[in-house]
Amino acid sequence: MAITIRQQLDQSGLFQHFPADAKQKLAGFCHTQIYADGEMIYLKGDEPTALYGVLDGAIKLIGENPSGKFFLFGLEGPGRWFGESSALDGERRGQSAQAVGEARILSLPRGDLMKLLDAKPELYRHFVSVFCRRLRLAGERFEDTAFLPVNIRLAKNLLQMHRVREQHGIKLPQEELAASLGVTRQSIYRVIKEWQQKGWVSTHYGDVRVESVEQLQLLVNNYVG
Repeated sequence: MAITIRQQLDQSGLFQHFPADAKQKLAGFCHTQIYADGEMIYLKGDEPTALYGVLDGAIKLIGENPSGKFFLFGLEGPGRWFGESSALDGERRGQSAQAVGEARILSLPRGDLMKLLDAKPELYRHFVSVFCRRLRLAGERFEDTAFLPVNIRLAKNLLQMHRVREQHGIKLPQEELAASLGVTRQSIYRVIKEWQQKGWVSTHYGDVRVESVEQLQLLVNNYVG
């Protein structure tokens, strides 16, 4: 569901607790742009010129190495910000962002954001809890990679992306699912085939869709390492 610029600032964790006058200034700096399906919003290695938010549609965050192998970090839907780390520290982009379907994207220029933060440095404290939470989530993901079998990691990823996918009709082929786990397509083929036979997922023209959220969630909840 599409949201407004002010809703993006009021409801997201990134700026939610900023004072009203600061959010009003940020809203004045922002502008929106429509991206077509598959269009790149920025590429890994680009200089950061803005912080972005999803107003409508969805985006993929992708990592890629020099040999062409890629890693799918996830999908972001309306209300979510992305590219904030580089926008704040000025370092080059660590991943690429790509529109999925037609996406309406909010752009907050980095220069305007930094001027506001430099004028009111007390605003920086609002980012602390957000980034601490994301560091914990990143740590949990590393632990999953180290300790969980592929089928449990796959179930968790499918569940995490399910809501955004359903809302925006996003297709997710096995290659991208494998990339979201950092494994090969062959590593998840047997798992998907087994789940398809049980009716937990279905495959249509390369798209893997969740048919039973309950069974996948039960699988994750009942796992004992």
